[in-house]
Amino acid sequence: MKKSFFLFMLLSVFTAMPCAMGTAADKGKPAVPHGKEAVIPVKAVRVAPVSERFVRRLPATLMTKVETRLAFRVSGRISEFPVAVGQVVKEGELIALLDPKDLKDTAGEARAALSQAVARQKESGIHLTRMQKLWANQDVDISQLDRARADARSAEDQVKIQKRELNEAARRLSYTHLRAPYTGIVAQKRVNLFDTVSAGQAVVLLVDLKHMKARAQLSPSLVPECSRFEKYTLVIPALDDLRLPATLEGIGPSALPQANTYPITVIFQTGPETKLRPGMNGLLEITVKRHMTDRYMEIPLSAVSADPKGSSRVWVVDKQKGIVQDRRVELGNLTAQGIEVKKGLDAGEWVVTAGIRELRPGQRVLILKKNP
Repeated sequence: MKKSFFLFMLLSVFTAMPCAMGTAADKGKPAVPHGKEAVIPVKAVRVAPVSERFVRRLPATLMTKVETRLAFRVSGRISEFPVAVGQVVKEGELIALLDPKDLKDTAGEARAALSQAVARQKESGIHLTRMQKLWANQDVDISQLDRARADARSAEDQVKIQKRELNEAARRLSYTHLRAPYTGIVAQKRVNLFDTVSAGQAVVLLVDLKHMKARAQLSPSLVPECSRFEKYTLVIPALDDLRLPATLEGIGPSALPQANTYPITVIFQTGPETKLRPGMNGLLEITVKRHMTDRYMEIPLSAVSADPKGSSRVWVVDKQKGIVQDRRVELGNLTAQGIEVKKGLDAGEWVVTAGIRELRPGQRVLILKKNP
């Protein structure tokens, strides 16, 4: 076994030696004249500046923006309670109903009292008309006419009072129906069916599904960029990457003590049939405008190689002469399309992205065209 291993290592050394020698020889060779040198096909791209804007993505949690504790305006016993916790109810849909019997009786009494008042007003009006004719013929004195006028005014005032009482009874009767003021989800039920509730006592907690908000956490390094935040988009991966435009509500003035991050809250609107729920996770995409000094060149990562000293280099194509030269560059951050180049390249230059292992300074190349 030891002998076999020794032979394997020996063969490996001898196999590598011609390659190493060839490489060393190539470095010592002068550049071959262009007319006699083979042309190497390569892929290349034209250097372009990074976009004026970039996107920060932060984990976010959906929250309620509007939640309402619904209550009856009158007291009574709950006779219907058709909703359940977690149920979506539409605007105007019945939440709960009080037993209307007592209020119906009150409304009936007010209606009867109004009928009597109207009848009395009619009689007093007829009596006043008769007294006016008699007084004109001097068959009655002025005191009798004044009493008739007073009775007519009293009857008219009584009709007004009874109308107000009937309207109030009808209004209180309508309060036995508790309806959803907007489309939302029932988050809590505070009472049960057949419970007796007081006016103003919370019955359910309703959460608005049309208007919601999301909260994420900004690291301290991102806070100085806030003035350059231009656009907010909420992405929900669980709903096929649903994207919703959002508006900034605010950024916390101080960092949270445990996480050392600043809360950022955005608000957004949804459709009537939304599947979003408070507590869901999402991504907050923030479009940030770069500083003028941050707008570097951008190239594919495959165009970059390292020399023995660890410096980053690229191969630049002289399109007029059809040759390449290597050039040292200073790199920045990774991007979605490749990597930023801070120094060493100018916009419009061409760099090789595939075939760089076969290149040497002055090598003639042919840039392959992209397939249509």
